[in-house]
Amino acid sequence: MGEKSFFKGALVLSVAGLIVKVIGALYKIPLARLIGDEGMGLYQMAYPVYGILLTLSTAGIPVAISILVAEKQAKDDYFAAHRIFRLSLMIMAAFGSLFTLLLFISAKWLATHIFLNPGVFYGLIAVAPAIFLTAVTSAFRGYFQGNQTMVPTATSQIIEQVIRVTTVLLLAYLLLPRGLEFAAAGATFGAVTGGLAALGVLLQAYKKHRQKYKAELQPVEKTEPVSILLTRIITLAFPVSVGGLVVPIMQAIDATIIPTRLLLAGHTSERVTQLFGQFSGMANPLINIAPIITISISLALVPVISEAMAKNNKQEVSYRVNQALWSTFLIGLPSAAGLWVLATPICAMLYDKPEVGPLVAILAPSTLLLGLYQTTRGTLQGMGKTYLPVINLTTGIIIKGTLNYVLVAIPALSIQGAGIATVTGFTVSVALNLFYVKKYTQFKMDWKKNLVLPLVSTIIMVLAVRSIYLLANQPLGNTLGSIIAIATGIITYGTAILATGGVEPQDLRIIPGIGPKLAGILGKFKV
Repeated sequence: MGEKSFFKGALVLSVAGLIVKVIGALYKIPLARLIGDEGMGLYQMAYPVYGILLTLSTAGIPVAISILVAEKQAKDDYFAAHRIFRLSLMIMAAFGSLFTLLLFISAKWLATHIFLNPGVFYGLIAVAPAIFLTAVTSAFRGYFQGNQTMVPTATSQIIEQVIRVTTVLLLAYLLLPRGLEFAAAGATFGAVTGGLAALGVLLQAYKKHRQKYKAELQPVEKTEPVSILLTRIITLAFPVSVGGLVVPIMQAIDATIIPTRLLLAGHTSERVTQLFGQFSGMANPLINIAPIITISISLALVPVISEAMAKNNKQEVSYRVNQALWSTFLIGLPSAAGLWVLATPICAMLYDKPEVGPLVAILAPSTLLLGLYQTTRGTLQGMGKTYLPVINLTTGIIIKGTLNYVLVAIPALSIQGAGIATVTGFTVSVALNLFYVKKYTQFKMDWKKNLVLPLVSTIIMVLAVRSIYLLANQPLGNTLGSIIAIATGIITYGTAILATGGVEPQDLRIIPGIGPKLAGILGKFKV
């Protein structure tokens, strides 16, 4: 896969991810205003269970599909690549059906005995069919990513999010007169309508893909037995599945430990639900906006690394890892710093909740840490070492859970203790991932370009943003002052990173379409 092709795939997924995340961040503003802290708490409580069962139903197979399809196509064995996809699709459809049924059956018990809130029942029932739909769409996305064809995945993600958000807001509004639990359930049903829309898009894209490559998909004389294919799929998928379970399990633990420890800290039951809604429904979505680009790099990286490993091209592996880490620091550092310095103004502007600002400021480093985790995870998965990110993430989660239990119950920290625990846990996981990436790739990182120059540019940006906000806030108000400060930050960082040499003309040439033109313009100015 050429350098431009790799970045084209990452760029397509990044643009789609950006659109999806912007829509996702924006819809939560009117939703939070519509159903309030308590409604957001009910809405967020249903999702961890959905996430756990979805992970069980997909079982890490999309990553396995991406790796194996890329590996087979590197050897021009297109028929085997398609067999892997069909086999995986059948497995995921079966598991998706099973776990959808399981959630329907167990929803009432979970609501009353695990969440201790009967109102969560309706949300669990509403989201259950999405498990089957998302499992099937994940198989198609893994296949297209293994083919290094990112457009179907990107298109389906955008359409899924648009339909989902429309459903969320419409049903929450229509069902609100019946009570918060029904409004929250209506909102969770958006995952079902969005999943249906995405599946429709992917089926259409798959039909066109089969017609285009019909000749290459003809059977060859010698094919691998199904048992061997299954063994390879399971070997790669099982660690990913376990790793995928860690995050929703962590969210489920958060949904139980954090409220109980907040009660111990002296908060009322209603206030506990509000604080949990602020943590999971307001602060976390802001933290997850910037990593959409790094998750796109990670997804594009898996088949690239897998292909390079299949060809035993260690130099290519090392180069791609360095390139991905540079991109992550370039984006993650200013994103984390900007969110930290403007945490309270942003929360006041978006949610009319300035009190959420200190929590967001504490969580801000997670923006960079999550990006680094995604990039290093993609590298290790592409190398076939799918078990290492699982072990490392689990280690971080254990530390996070322990700190949650201790810190959240301290009245002086309260919900902010959950933020400290999250940052600490991610730091440990990232450090372990970086250790193993270094061990197995032997890459030499360019510390000056990858870290020092983005850091210097970020410091300059923070000083400019803080100064502009203080000057603009009083005469113009918080909203306009925040917008001006954010725009100033983007311009300042962009200028600083170019002036310091953190981004050079040759770095821009690899951007599909406009890259060479941008490089030419910068070259004329001798930037």
